[in-house]
Amino acid sequence: MNSTPIPIENGKQIGAIVSSAFSIAIPTILVGLRFWARRIIRRPLDASDLCIFAALVFTISLHINMYILVLHGGFGFHVLEIVQRFGKGTLVLFFKCILAFPILWNVTVCFSKLSVLFMYTTLIPVREMVVSCRVIGVVIILWNTGGVLGALLMCRPFALNWDRSLPGTCGDNRLFYMWLGAINVVAEAVMLLLPLPFLYRLQMETYKKVVVIGLFSVGWMTCAVSIYRQATLPHLYFADMTYTGVLAIILSGIEPAVALSLACVPFLRPLVTGTVSTVHSHSSRSGGFKELSNSDVQLQPLGSKYVADVSHDEHAGSRGSAIVVKKAWDVSST
Repeated sequence: MNSTPIPIENGKQIGAIVSSAFSIAIPTILVGLRFWARRIIRRPLDASDLCIFAALVFTISLHINMYILVLHGGFGFHVLEIVQRFGKGTLVLFFKCILAFPILWNVTVCFSKLSVLFMYTTLIPVREMVVSCRVIGVVIILWNTGGVLGALLMCRPFALNWDRSLPGTCGDNRLFYMWLGAINVVAEAVMLLLPLPFLYRLQMETYKKVVVIGLFSVGWMTCAVSIYRQATLPHLYFADMTYTGVLAIILSGIEPAVALSLACVPFLRPLVTGTVSTVHSHSSRSGGFKELSNSDVQLQPLGSKYVADVSHDEHAGSRGSAIVVKKAWDVSST
């Protein structure tokens, strides 16, 4: 790596640096607040929290990679200018970092999506939701694993990724990124739509239902970023990737940071209210969602055997989190 940073001379470089700064700072703050909220309600970290922490680590790694692209890889300059001004070694470093980018991106996206799915199974612990989340989770893991393998196997020999003077072949990079992004948009949409049938059946005042559904729908912002990023991919010219790929790569870095940040929002309520919710589950066959009072909600999705009573009142000496689940069965013998 060239020890002397490349001078910051154009808006593309500044855009990459600023976007990465925000993409590190905001998710880090929100994940920290999420863990603080857990501490307030004395709730141990669960699988959703561990996944979001892993996503944060890889998001930071992704944007450190972005800084290397800008400060040492010539990101924001034309290829010919990089070779003439900074040497061929700078261009080699750029393509090595670009190879690492989709690997880090796939791992980040995978963990952030798994965190949301674990959140769904915790907040809506009914069979239909749990099974759906497991199926979608397996698909996401397979898809992101395929994305990592696709990046690693794109060129043969492997060194052809950064040294195009070698004999060998490479796949269609643009097509690879377009399909990877398209599947990501579909996955985002499916995950955002998944809890809506359960939320729609909530029997509560309309404005409260709108607030709850809105809270679960903030993820559409991530979907919007993904779609915009997709629109930039047809304009990529890989022979001059250092210049034409700036916007697409910036958006690819922003996207998982936004997803990670929004995944923390539903957990921040204790920081505002300081209340602890308690859920009691018991067997029943009636369907739908029913509001008991201003502070209590009874939850039973259609087709489920369980009713969940949700209380937002804080109980003295309560230890548990926002959600405590109990199951009881009546057993009779004849």
